[in-house]
Amino acid sequence: MKEFFKVWLPIFLLIAAVFWFSAQFIKPEADKVLSIATGRAGGSYYNYAQRYQILLQEYGIEVKIVETAGSLETLDLLKDHKVDIGFVQGGTVDHKEHKDLESIASIYYEPLWLFMKKVDNPIEYISQLESKRVSIGEKGSGTSAILKQIVKANELKIGTTKIENLSLLNSYNALKNKKLDAFFSVISADAPIILELLKDKSIEAISLKRIKAYEKNFSSLEGITIYEGSLNLINNLPKKDIHLLSTTATLAVHKDVDDTLVRLFTKIVKSENQRNNEFPSLKHLELPVHPEAKKYMLKGDSILEKIFPYWIASNLDRLKIMLIPLLTLMIPLLKGFLPLYRWRIRSKIYRWYKQLDQHGQQWEQYDQKSLLHGIQEIEALQKEIKEHVNVPLPYMSEYYMLKTHVDFIHQKMLQSFDNMKEKESL
Repeated sequence: MKEFFKVWLPIFLLIAAVFWFSAQFIKPEADKVLSIATGRAGGSYYNYAQRYQILLQEYGIEVKIVETAGSLETLDLLKDHKVDIGFVQGGTVDHKEHKDLESIASIYYEPLWLFMKKVDNPIEYISQLESKRVSIGEKGSGTSAILKQIVKANELKIGTTKIENLSLLNSYNALKNKKLDAFFSVISADAPIILELLKDKSIEAISLKRIKAYEKNFSSLEGITIYEGSLNLINNLPKKDIHLLSTTATLAVHKDVDDTLVRLFTKIVKSENQRNNEFPSLKHLELPVHPEAKKYMLKGDSILEKIFPYWIASNLDRLKIMLIPLLTLMIPLLKGFLPLYRWRIRSKIYRWYKQLDQHGQQWEQYDQKSLLHGIQEIEALQKEIKEHVNVPLPYMSEYYMLKTHVDFIHQKMLQSFDNMKEKESL
């Protein structure tokens, strides 16, 4: 065992040194804190963020929800690293300004609603809003950003058409109080306020024409139909099919957020946002997909994540950088260990043979004094071999052969010494 440690101790120390050196290149464990930018409280983005918050708390993540006016404000907060993740509406990203942002996934369609007072002959074209009082959403919202492009494309005269920037709730109240003629809002069809608006018999959700034309001119828009009764069968909401334009709600993240947090967040999103096998999706994204989000969306849990709790699996995955230097060292070390170990054991045996050989070839020429000194050295060698050597089983034959030779030389030298003493006495 002593010889074993003499061989392995330097190897262990070398491996430990390599591990320490490799550890300098391992990213430290991420702070378990995330901030998520949403829209206004009560909206779909905010409600989803609250659900994410509850689920992430189960993994020990502290989540801060930051309320915003909408996608444009969210993008500014992401760009300035004031939040980690944000809900972003399709059609609002400026690629030049948002180079440091990436996508996690798209999570659902967001129809572009147009509500007006109910009349006998409702409008069918956005251009018919000329000279009316229209709200296009709050400043800083995705609704406002998209509607500015649509207003420009329809060449609505700003001088005669009064454009307001009101929130959805304020727009609804202004419409009921006859301070507005119409308002736009980009919001999920299953949002509670949409059901309230559709129940209101004094207003109407406008079904638009030329949907394909808008799809052709605006890459972030596509047609969607809200079918009669699809939102509420009992109350038959909506009362008829409504043809709308739609964007897609997406999740964006800035590149400095730790990969393990992005992966965990994607895991939560994938489990929480399953919709008809279409969402969450890697489609309808304006920003490049974050590598960890893409990996999880395509492959799901890793083998480690299926076996261990997430953070244990994550830490084990972080340590994989250690495997490269370890394997680089262990392969040649394992190949060289047995020859080295054999050499260490046999070198000890060979050293004792060398000591034995000095006496074995010359003891017959010794005088009495030299013979006594030789006997004492041989006896010391016998004691060392007996008390201080623990030889592994594969080398026992060489060990016992050495002992046999030592005992043989010792006996011969004792006999010679006794003969010399007898001659002296005669």
